[in-house]
Amino acid sequence: MKPIKLGMVGSGDISNRFFEQAAKLEQVEFTATCARRLENAEKKAKMYNVPRWYDDYHKMMDTEELDAVVVTTPHSVHAEVVLAALERGLHVLNEKPMATRFEDCRSMVELAEEKRLIFMSLPYDLNPGLTTSLNYVNEETIGKITGAEAQLNIPGPGRDNWYYHKEISHGGAVLDCLVYPVSRLITLLGPARSVMAEVGTLIPNRIVNGGKRVQSDVDDNATLIVEFAGGQHAVIRTLWGTSFNQNNTLIYGRKGTVALNDSGFPLVIHSPHTAIEDAKQVTWRGYANCYAPKLLEPLESEQNIMSHFVHCLRADMQPKQHGRQQLHVHEVMFGAYESAASGLRYMMTTTFEAWNKLPASIFDTKSEYI
Repeated sequence: MKPIKLGMVGSGDISNRFFEQAAKLEQVEFTATCARRLENAEKKAKMYNVPRWYDDYHKMMDTEELDAVVVTTPHSVHAEVVLAALERGLHVLNEKPMATRFEDCRSMVELAEEKRLIFMSLPYDLNPGLTTSLNYVNEETIGKITGAEAQLNIPGPGRDNWYYHKEISHGGAVLDCLVYPVSRLITLLGPARSVMAEVGTLIPNRIVNGGKRVQSDVDDNATLIVEFAGGQHAVIRTLWGTSFNQNNTLIYGRKGTVALNDSGFPLVIHSPHTAIEDAKQVTWRGYANCYAPKLLEPLESEQNIMSHFVHCLRADMQPKQHGRQQLHVHEVMFGAYESAASGLRYMMTTTFEAWNKLPASIFDTKSEYI
């Protein structure tokens, strides 16, 4: 088994899960950490028994014998670190969002393709609920797709740091949270055709952890209407202003509905016409004829983010949610900003080959009686 040596750029809390996931994999180790402040890189290195630390990612990449770099810096720094790694022939696992400018996102994907490198940019959607749901997003179960909705709503980040400062973050809830529901719907339904959006700052004066008062100039309220292949609309929302967390996805069909992470169910199918085999009959949102399937065990190569990334490195294959797919996801978000500013529909310019491609017929609601 080929040993994999990794470098970590970024020392915040989000980096912890990558260290922890990598520690459970055979012949995988982080050999260096890097942060803007050397003491932070050293602290993180000692926490996870990493032998060396740096405050210059160029020096780390040029000094260490690395196979790949994991990037967990603040959003606005992603592009420069990713591009530097790719230029040096290093594979990259990049936290979300890919970057804070669409032009940088495109440059990352094109450079990775030119260099024939593995480029994996989060979010990572291959959880058991979503992968199991793919067995039911078909005409036999839910009929023709008629629409969808997805959202990620939270009270708002509790920490007073770069999240609320546009000069540092270059974006708020759209880049930080909306990326999740957009990515899920793109994974489930494939490429989008257009987006219309309203995006704004709803709460400029916030109270965060400890009762501290902060001023925010980032977007915290966004609603998108995304159009798919047959004219279907998906309503996608994120709001930093709710009293609880909400992170669900619904795919509507003419005969049934697939719901992810909704009303206490990781996955539920509303199927009034046909019983779902090997599933528990439940009541969902007060409706009968609903079924909760047993979730599939994830493949060994898809147990978590790091297992899939390392599998791709060893197999010399792009991740299922590859660069072109995530570029499309990010164009939806940047298109939303543009639509909100102009008041016009934004037409998508990118597309991708979906790994779970749906047949065109499931979007065709006009050529027959349904």
